[in-house]
Amino acid sequence: MNNMDDIKKLIGKKIKDLRQKRGYSQQQLAEIIGIDQRSLSCIECGGVFPSKCLLKLSEALSVDLKDLFDFYPMELTVSNMKEYIKKAVDMLDENEIKSVYKFINAIK
Repeated sequence: MNNMDDIKKLIGKKIKDLRQKRGYSQQQLAEIIGIDQRSLSCIECGGVFPSKCLLKLSEALSVDLKDLFDFYPMELTVSNMKEYIKKAVDMLDENEIKSVYKFINAIK
C-alpha cells in the first residue's frame, strides 16, 4: 500500500466516524453534499479521495476542513510532516496536484 492509499483510508475512516457521531446515515450525508450514497461509501472505505466534495463534507459535518486530516498522532514533528507531504505530492497525478494547490490556497 502506498502513502496515498493510506491517506484515502484514514480520511475515509475520519469521515465515517464524524458522520456516525452526527447521527447521519450514508444516504443522508450523501444527499446533503450532493453525491450518491455509493460514492460516499467508496470514500468511507478509502477507495476514492473526496477532492471534489471536501468543503461540502467539512460543512455538513460541522468541522474545519483541516480537521478532516487530523488523524495522525501528535508526536509527529513539523519536519516529518513536511517530508511526508513532499513525498505524497510526488505520487499525485495532475488533477490531484491541482486539488492540493486549491486546498492549500483555501487554508492559508
